[in-house]
Amino acid sequence: MDLSIGEVAQRSGLSVHALRFYEREGLFANPVRRLSNGRRIYHEEDLEWLAICTKLRSSGMPLVMIR
Repeated sequence: MDLSIGEVAQRSGLSVHALRFYEREGLFANPVRRLSNGRRIYHEEDLEWLAICTKLRSSGMPLVMIR
């Protein structure tokens, strides 16, 4: 199922800004797909990965180690 950045933000509890930052930092397991109009498209697997990243961050792991 395709999800917008707003849907992912709502379901993950992360802000849209944080999602864009995580994308820039290369934290997603797969590259975020974009439509021809530039809108980001996410998948359920991205939500699962974000849940893992969030838990690792809350345990104190730096972003550089999560990559």
